[in-house]
Amino acid sequence: MKNQNQMYQKQKKAEINIPASVTAEIVGCSESLVKQVRTGDRNASKGAGAKVAVVDDLLTTGTNALIQHIKEVVKLG
Repeated sequence: MKNQNQMYQKQKKAEINIPASVTAEIVGCSESLVKQVRTGDRNASKGAGAKVAVVDDLLTTGTNALIQHIKEVVKLG
């Protein structure tokens, strides 16, 4: 598994940005913690930081899959 801090620092391509408030609500933590994990200022390999990293990954993956599906549906129409 990739180091979660490296994963966040390497993301440069245009992607859907999930608001910190959404991730924070799901994890049950502060928006500040989410922002710190995303910038690499907080450890994303254990505790609440790891939960933030996993939830962010799931939200991003799911959102990108939804966008891909919508693109396919629009092409059919």
